[in-house]
Amino acid sequence: MVKKYLSVFIITVKEYFVYRLNFVLWRFRVILNILIPLFLWSAVFDKNTFIGSYDKIQFISYLLFGNLIATFVFGTRTFDISSDINDGKIINALLKPVSFFNYHFAREIADKALNLFFAIFEILFLIWLFKLNFIYPRNLLLFLPIFVNSVLISYFINLSLAFIGFWTTEVWPIRFIFIILLSFVAGNYFPLDILPPTIYKLILFTPFPYMFYLPAKILISHSTTSNVANAMKQWNNEAMILIFLSYFWLLASYFLARLVWQKGIKSFSFWGR
Repeated sequence: MVKKYLSVFIITVKEYFVYRLNFVLWRFRVILNILIPLFLWSAVFDKNTFIGSYDKIQFISYLLFGNLIATFVFGTRTFDISSDINDGKIINALLKPVSFFNYHFAREIADKALNLFFAIFEILFLIWLFKLNFIYPRNLLLFLPIFVNSVLISYFINLSLAFIGFWTTEVWPIRFIFIILLSFVAGNYFPLDILPPTIYKLILFTPFPYMFYLPAKILISHSTTSNVANAMKQWNNEAMILIFLSYFWLLASYFLARLVWQKGIKSFSFWGR
């Protein structure tokens, strides 16, 4: 059983190296996505010692760890599902002697693992090239389950978006809006707690911070800087609430994906094959 999905994993990885120029340009774009916020915030810190409760080293660490998390959490192959629904190819997948969801999850993990593998080397190269100071990751035992949560929340939400293909062929505009929204309210470009308190609290009631901000924040928690130490006390009080909300959104996103799938498969019809 495991052998089948391991084969799917290996084949998916090999697919990325068929068009080598596309692959190189893709990795170049990833590096640019790291450099732009890095240079932007470094320029801001030239005139400010702190932004919110963050000094420069903490902020840079957040961006570096966050980019590693983002490559694993945000990368997805679920867009293939909506294409298969629109083309009617999903029928072939459902008739195969493999689990539809396990098959696509194996492809998803392959995409994320490849992203993470190259992102580690790219970030290490940037640290060496620009002589960046950063905090070594902390709280790994707490980070790991929250990181798994963030991956699964992202996967289930992307599945739900892919299943919209049961009702419309215009899935990409919806996904594009989701990606743009996610980039700003998940804490991809900056820690969310530097926002005004009201906006920050409102965003915490959405699933987005638990995909990026929370795991990245956990990795840089605890500092000896006095100003930050006070902020960390408040953070520790919030942490348990945020962890609880992370598990809530994990369950909510799972049941949403399951509900959309069940509704969609019942209404699905296709002609011409």
